[in-house]
Amino acid sequence: MKKGTSGYGFNLHSEKSKPGQYIRAVDEDSPAQRAGLRPQDKIIQVNGRSVIGLQHSEVVAAIKAGGDSTSLLVVDAESEEFFNRCRVLPTEAHVTGPLPEPASEEEAKPKVSVSSSASSASSTASLPAEVERAPRAAPAADSLGLSMSLAEAKEKARQKRAAKKAPTMDWSKRNELFGNL
Repeated sequence: MKKGTSGYGFNLHSEKSKPGQYIRAVDEDSPAQRAGLRPQDKIIQVNGRSVIGLQHSEVVAAIKAGGDSTSLLVVDAESEEFFNRCRVLPTEAHVTGPLPEPASEEEAKPKVSVSSSASSASSTASLPAEVERAPRAAPAADSLGLSMSLAEAKEKARQKRAAKKAPTMDWSKRNELFGNL
């Protein structure tokens, strides 16, 4: 993306509730808009370098270091969710190459949450960037249970609740049990 007269035309921000740097706003008729940046896109790489775990000021510095042109790899919320399910960090190879397969539940490992400080300061520096958007993956209908009818979903929920209930006990047995305490 080439820098315009008033910069790249987007604001950068981070949130306490989720790690990473996000596009807050995209100016009309700006290099960022022409490159396809949208609000809430997450920045993964700047000029081929991962910015995961970097602070707001470090990401702004990386964008400014590109001079009059910068290259950004961003993902939208849907793509980020897909790559998280696959336990894969999006790269430029995913833009044109094959997409990873979602990881199975048996392989699930606890995730460590990294907190980043929130910054309400926006970067008004216009940075030209070639935006490479990771492709949107079509989620499998079965993974979310969307292929179920409403009646099937209600029955499945009822069965889950029934499985979690303690076995019923008659009053005399309950009285005897608590009487022994």
